[in-house]
Amino acid sequence: MLRWILCCLTLLPLPALALNDEVTVFTLENGLQGIVIEDTRAPVVTHMVWYKVGSADEPPGKSGVAHFLEHLMFTGTDELAQGEFSRIIADNGGQDNAFTSFDYTGYFQRIGVERLPLMMKLEADRMRDLRLDPAVIVPERDVIIEERNQRVENSPAALFGEERAAAQYLNHPYGRPIIGWRHEMSVLTREDVMALSETHYAPNNAILIVAGDVDPSTVQALAAEHYGPLAPSD
Repeated sequence: MLRWILCCLTLLPLPALALNDEVTVFTLENGLQGIVIEDTRAPVVTHMVWYKVGSADEPPGKSGVAHFLEHLMFTGTDELAQGEFSRIIADNGGQDNAFTSFDYTGYFQRIGVERLPLMMKLEADRMRDLRLDPAVIVPERDVIIEERNQRVENSPAALFGEERAAAQYLNHPYGRPIIGWRHEMSVLTREDVMALSETHYAPNNAILIVAGDVDPSTVQALAAEHYGPLAPSD
């Protein structure tokens, strides 16, 4: 009997074994989903916003635009100048970065827990208030093309991987490289980026994740204060 019980326990899905009391979920009226993961081992917090859009959602002929938007999210808003977002975080002892995949794009900061309100203020600001000076488009486009040069064009293995995916996912968006095909990346425009941002970068298409030494009710109140006023997309 004991052997049977142990066998059944090993077959349980991992969420059933998790400490559910340490995870809290909520949804704001504008559709933003929130997840709070309590971890009191250190007075720090990771603040993340995941958008449910990635390279698989790009219009035909616009490969790489989701990754391009990820880069341009650091260029400024009405409140922040170019590069100021990351500089503020660094000045407050934190780190930040972002990533793009086929089905999602994520932005995160790791910082002292007392700076969580500041992180929400900054991230909420650029969610619906991204401002792209036309002067930054070409230089930043050159950056992502150089990134492709380093990671793909100079790597036979990476080039083979792209061709393999294109054949494996024939006529499917997973067959496009996340970074984009070079010939399509080179002609991406400000309008392409803004169209993706205005459609998909909205609270009703985002998931807020806060992990660290936090109280769930406080996190929800802060989310309502900073993200709550943002209008959802249609």
